Amino acid sequence: MTQQSAVKTVGVTTFAHSLEQDRDVFRVNAGMPVQDALDHVSALLHCAHKLAVEAAMDTRGEHYAWASHYLCEMGKAIVDDLKQAMVPAKPEPRAS
Repeated sequence: MTQQSAVKTVGVTTFAHSLEQDRDVFRVNAGMPVQDALDHVSALLHCAHKLAVEAAMDTRGEHYAWASHYLCEMGKAIVDDLKQAMVPAKPEPRAS
């Protein structure tokens, strides 16, 4: 088991896909301690939740919905990157 204090982001997860360039615009930075990364995820998801509620209640909700979507995408990228650091990759099965 990996000690939490030693876990850092690996910087391989990208997000915000550009259709024009057919690649992602942003990447999670490598080397961020797990606690800092999780604090940011918590803040991003808190804001996304508040915006999603506003989107559901406001007649101009589409503006809030897109902001919530992008915040969720950022939070997911951080969690996915931490997962890469914390969970060992499964070995590929050998061909017989």
